[in-house]
Amino acid sequence: MNRIPLIPFLLAALLLAVRPAAAQTTYTLNITADGAATLTAFLPEHPDGRAILAFPGGGYRQTSIGNNAQWAPLFNSLGISFFILKYRMPEGHPETTLADAEAAMRLIQENAARWHVNPTRIGVMGTSAGGHLATTMATSAPEHLRPAFQILFYPVITFGEGCHKGSRDNFLGAAASDPAQIERYSSERQVKETTPPAIIFANSDDRGVPPEYNAAAYYIAMTQKGCPASLHIYPEGGHGWTFVSAYRYHDQAVEELTAWLAALKL
Repeated sequence: MNRIPLIPFLLAALLLAVRPAAAQTTYTLNITADGAATLTAFLPEHPDGRAILAFPGGGYRQTSIGNNAQWAPLFNSLGISFFILKYRMPEGHPETTLADAEAAMRLIQENAARWHVNPTRIGVMGTSAGGHLATTMATSAPEHLRPAFQILFYPVITFGEGCHKGSRDNFLGAAASDPAQIERYSSERQVKETTPPAIIFANSDDRGVPPEYNAAAYYIAMTQKGCPASLHIYPEGGHGWTFVSAYRYHDQAVEELTAWLAALKL
């Protein structure tokens, strides 16, 4: 894929030089020169070297940044640096969105020492269509840009039977019915023995992104390849619940995610 020019690192250095002493430092950097793609950093006061690059959902039509930002305080409290990518919409050109994801990972890696991140301990998180982007990175990105782990919430996984048609059509455009492209971008078909560990959350009543074709299919593909995976499908809650405290299984999901992160061997 073509390398996307990154912003001058002088800006990043300037921002870091004036960082206040606070429990969380937040700022946004450009991924593309025109600012169409950005990376927002949430840096903890006491980093432990782990980092998460989050890809918001939105059906490849928009990015739901606010939903992902609600997770920042939790991850920062665990010592995890948290980054949210606002990526460009594919509009039928997957390489555009994938280039932004790879550029964001590269930016974190290149600034690892400055941001107190261990470049071998950077995971990805994806919600809905962002889950598709996260799993595409985990299964198909160049090896040096693949994440160390995956956190997936009600992820879009397949572009075949049971797919979220809007995400597929927005991602592939005119190639949405092309069997070769469907195969290439159905993440459950791209899992390899080297695919990093994953924890997956979904609800059984999610009809927009049915878990049997998406979350569960990815879990099965992972286990068939011998890759560590944890699947949590709750009875109800639909789609798009993420960090909403009113969600019936909010506390349980947070507890299970926190325990999984603590036990993860990196």
